[in-house]
Amino acid sequence: MTLDAAAEWVGGLRYEDLPEEVVVQAVRIVSDTVAAGLGAGAEKEVAGAAQAALAIGGRGAATVLATGEGTTSYAAALLNGQAFVTYELDEGNQWATNHPSAHVLPAVLATAEELGSSGREFLVAFVAAYETAARAGLALTLRAPVHPFGTAMVVGAAAGVARLRGFSVAEIIEAVRVAVAMTPASTQRAANMGATVRNLLTGVSSAAGVLGAHAARGGVTGETQALETVYGQVLGEHFEPSVLGDGLGQRWLILENYFKLHACSRWNHAPIEAMGKLVARTGVTSADIEQVTVFTYAPATRLDETAPANGFAGKHSIPYNVAVQAVLGHNGLEAYRGDVVADDEVRALASRIRVVEDPDYTRVQPAVRTARVEVLTTDGRALSEVEDRAPGGFDNPYPAAVLDAKFDQLVTHGRSAELVHPLREWLGALPAHPDLGGLARLLRPTEGTDSDGE
Repeated sequence: MTLDAAAEWVGGLRYEDLPEEVVVQAVRIVSDTVAAGLGAGAEKEVAGAAQAALAIGGRGAATVLATGEGTTSYAAALLNGQAFVTYELDEGNQWATNHPSAHVLPAVLATAEELGSSGREFLVAFVAAYETAARAGLALTLRAPVHPFGTAMVVGAAAGVARLRGFSVAEIIEAVRVAVAMTPASTQRAANMGATVRNLLTGVSSAAGVLGAHAARGGVTGETQALETVYGQVLGEHFEPSVLGDGLGQRWLILENYFKLHACSRWNHAPIEAMGKLVARTGVTSADIEQVTVFTYAPATRLDETAPANGFAGKHSIPYNVAVQAVLGHNGLEAYRGDVVADDEVRALASRIRVVEDPDYTRVQPAVRTARVEVLTTDGRALSEVEDRAPGGFDNPYPAAVLDAKFDQLVTHGRSAELVHPLREWLGALPAHPDLGGLARLLRPTEGTDSDGE
C-alpha cells in the first residue's frame, strides 16, 4: 500500500463510509482545535500576525480565527495553523508523533469556507486528511535535529484540500507530491530555546497543502519520489511508504488520539503525572528534594533543558515541567508565565533534574509512552513513581465534561463567555450545515450571530 492506494481511498471516501463514532470524534477534535486557536488569539504575536492577513492573501471567505477577518484559504491556513499550536493545548496522535488536526484543519476548514462546502463534505475531507497525515507520521523516522511539526503532516493537508476540490486520484497524488516538496525544515532547537517560529511553521505546512493543490491543478509537477526523498533522506532517517495506505477505512487513527490539559509538549505529560502521583502519595515538597532522575523514551529525551529561557521554552523542558508540577501542582497556562519561569524555587528544582533514556521504554513507544520519576530526598529516602498511560489518551481518556470545560475556558480567554454556547452549538451541528458560513458570522459580531449555518 503506497501513496497511490491512499489517494484512491481519499478520492473515494463518502460521508456514509464514516462510522458514527468517527463522526463524533471528528466533531470533538475540530471543536477542541478551534477552541485552542481562539484562546491563543489573546497572545500578542498571534493577533499581530493575524493583522497581516489581508496583506498576505487579500480578502476572501476563509476566516482568520484571531480576528474574524475573511481572507484567502492560503492566508487563513497559515495564520490559523500558528494559532492552533501556540498554547500546546491542541490534540495529538502518538502514532503520528505529531498533532494532525492542528496541521490539516487550517487548510481543510479554510478551503471548505472558500468553496461553500457543506458540513458533511468538510468532515469527510477532514477525516481523510487526518488519517493520511497520521499514517505519514507513523511512516516517518525523523532525524534528531528535526522537530515533528510541519514535516509529514503536509501529506494530510494536501490530500484534504484535494478531496474538497474534487480532484481525481492522479491529481490528489500530484498535489501531495508538490506540497511535500514545500515541507518546512522545523528544528527541535527552536522549540527548546523558546523560538516561537516553530508555531508559524505549523501554518506554513498547512498552507503548503493549499498551495500544493492549486499548483498541481495549474500544471506544476512533483517529484515521483518526493515522500521518500524529503522524509526518508532530507528530514528523516527513514520513510516507509507502505504505511500510507495501511488499514485505511478499517483502523481509524482519529479514534486513537489524545487531548491535552497540560499546556506543554505531550512528551512531558507522563513525567508530569508521575511527579504528581509521587507528591500526592508521599507529601514530598521541593525543599525535600535533593535530586530527580526522569527515565523516559527517545525522542522525549530531547526535552532536557534545565534552565528554559522563557515560557515557550518551558513547554519543551521535562525538568521545568516536573519542577512546576512539584511546586505549583499544575501545568496549566499560568505555569508558563514569565514570573513562574523566573521563580527561584522552580529554577532551583529544575536544575536538580536530569533526563535519561530507558531503552525498554523506547522499545515500546509509541504504543506505550512511559516515564519513571526517581527522587532522592535530602533525608536520604529513595522515592519512585511510574506513569505509562498519561490522562487524555484514547487508552485513558478525559471525561467529556472535562473537555467541555476546557473549551469554555479557552473560548472565554480568547474571545468572550458570550461566544461559548453559540459556538459549541454550531460546531456540534457540523454534519447538518449546508455550508460553513455560520462560523464567520459568529466570529464577526457586526455581521450577525446566526449560528444555524443557513
